[in-house]
Parts: sequence; C-alpha cells; structure tokens
Amino acid sequence: MDTGYDYISPEFLNIILFQQKNLVIFPYVDLKHFHALEVFAVGYNIVDLDSTAIHNIVELLEYESYNSYSQNPTLFFISNVTVEQLKKIMKLDSIHCIINISEKLNGLESRNDFIFFNKKSKKFLNFIPEDQDLDFEEYLIKSSQNKSILQDNILKVKSVATQIFTELNSSNDKKKLIEILSEFDKKYWDKIIQFTQKYYGVEMPDLPQIQLNVELIDQETLDAFSEEYQIIMKSNSKIAQEFIQTLHEYRCRKVNPANLELEQLFKPQALYNYLRNHHWEQGIPEDFVKEWVQMNYTKYPLTSSDKENFLTCLIALNIPTKNVNIIVKESDKKDDDGEDERINIKSEPETKQIKYDEQNSDIPSIDDFSRFKSWILDKLDLLLTELKNSSQ
Repeated sequence: MDTGYDYISPEFLNIILFQQKNLVIFPYVDLKHFHALEVFAVGYNIVDLDSTAIHNIVELLEYESYNSYSQNPTLFFISNVTVEQLKKIMKLDSIHCIINISEKLNGLESRNDFIFFNKKSKKFLNFIPEDQDLDFEEYLIKSSQNKSILQDNILKVKSVATQIFTELNSSNDKKKLIEILSEFDKKYWDKIIQFTQKYYGVEMPDLPQIQLNVELIDQETLDAFSEEYQIIMKSNSKIAQEFIQTLHEYRCRKVNPANLELEQLFKPQALYNYLRNHHWEQGIPEDFVKEWVQMNYTKYPLTSSDKENFLTCLIALNIPTKNVNIIVKESDKKDDDGEDERINIKSEPETKQIKYDEQNSDIPSIDDFSRFKSWILDKLDLLLTELKNSSQ
C-alpha cells in the first residue's frame, strides 16, 4: 500500500534538494502522498498544477519559468500528466518540477536532469543510489523524529547555504566560510557546498581550495585559542581553577549540550575552543569576566599578589579591565575597617573608593530629624572628598 512515508527517503532528498533534478514518478500516486515530497523543497515556492484542469499546461509552465518575480525559485508539483505532455515539458529549459504520470513510459528520450521512479517496483530507471554518497541525507532523516523536525533540519542547511552565499559576495573570508560550515560535521561540507552552488546558481572557485586547507586553517584557529587558554592556566592555579568552574557553569546556562561533542562537554580546553569559535568570536565577554573575578565557585579570597596575577592575565588576553573588580584577601589590606576592599583592576593609578560602616549604613528615619540631618551631612562630606581626590 502506497503511503507518504515511502517518499521520505535519502534518495529523494538527494535528487530534489542536493542535485535539484526533476523527478517523474509513475504510475499514479495519491495526491496527499505525492505532496509528502514537499518536505524536501525548503526554499522553493510550491506551485500545484493538475494537467486535467489546465489545457495549455506546457505554455503555462514556459511562461512561469521565465516570468517569475519571486526571490525564491519555483518548484512545480504536476499531476495527471500524459506521455505527450511529459515529452513537451522535458523540452523546456529552466524548469524544476516533480511530475506524477499514470501512463506507461515508453520511447522517452533520456535526459540527465529528469529522474524516473517506478513506484510499483520501487526502482529508479536512470539513477543508481549505490553510486551516490547519501550519508548526509541519511543523517538528516534518521536524526529527525518527524517530518516537521526534518523540515527544520533541512531549513538549517538552507540557512548555512545562504550565509555562505552572502559571505562570498562580501568579504569572501575563508575562515568565516569555515566558521559558517562548522554548523555541520566536516564530512558533510561537500554536500552543503553542492546545494549552495546549485540553489544560487553560482560558481565558487575558492571553495575547493578552502576544503583542501580546512585542517590547516582550523588548526591555526585552535592553536590561537589554545594559546589564550594556556595564558589563563599558567597565570595562577587558583585563578585557573575558578576559570574552569565558571566556564562549565556558563556552558550549563548558555550552551545547548546537543551542539557539543563528548570531549567539549568534559574537557575545559575543548569547551573553550568551542566557545571562542561559536559564542565568543570577539573575545571573552565582559559579563563572564566579572563573574570569574568574584571567585564565587572556589570561594578563594584573593591576595594582593593574586590580584596582580589577574591583572597580568587579563591584559595578556586583551580584556578591558576598567569595569572589573576583584576582592582582595582581608589580611593583605592596609586598612582595618573589617570589610573586604574592592579594588578596581586597571593599568592606570587607582583611586580610593568611598567606604562606609555597614552597621550605620541604614538611612535614619526623617522623623528623627537631627539624626537624619547628621547622616546627610556626613554623606555630603564623603562625596566632596571623593570629588576633590578625583580632580587631582
């Protein structure tokens, strides 16, 4: 019994999406099963035509092929076609269609861009699946629990192709192209490049060269990030330990584990390289650094020496330090107010910050006006002193 799921196969995905060839299925297929193939037509305007209802279907197809003003190409689903109509359709240029014909196919001139499938024998007449690399197609289908998810996964391929096409028309940066392609495993890149070329109708002479140098360029990128990672690891053991814990906490909050390989889940350096490639392209973000320097996970109180190590590390990583504060260990402070002093990490001379006693920091009630007035005057004095110091 014929079902729509008979056509959700790697072979049809390859023919329709990646090779973008025309497909002829015979004999008759129920329309709801015939249109199951639309799942592979991401990025196309679907036009459904019934030849029994349109007497001049060939002329209509010819007109539509040359006069479409849509940004997306058109894919025609044509049903109830006769052999004579099919012969005429096959002579049209710039046609992209999926055709169902109920008659027997005899005496048709073979064309490389038209693939014929006999649904009764479940065999292709002029397409040998064994000669095709269908690994990517099988991956897309097997990793999708239903047709909606499959369409989303195919849409992701289309999105990557669009980014590649856009990049080729702008900077044509090889490393950027590799970054775009890295959404998928390297073994699938050839198939994505093939789709990009056929869908957008462009020649991409640089892409083969990019593929030949993928390992070299990718290794250069990893080496650069590994050098950054080693700067952190060698800066100070306590700072490094806090960095690793903060890194994994960030992963838990911000990164989909499905996008990570096993090594990236458990090895800090592999995770760091992943983040620098996919999330932190412009460098370690400021909010992460602010969390890191607070030592919230190891609870280690930094000494003045540790603070200098932190400063050296951040400067080596080209991280701005003007908005980053660390807590210095109490025994290393010069004052005896019993509170942790927050020291602003920056290369220029540091300014002393206003300090106050937490026990007396509550604002007095205005009902006790004399006490309230005294509190206000004290705060004004502190503010004036700070302003004078900052202007010197």
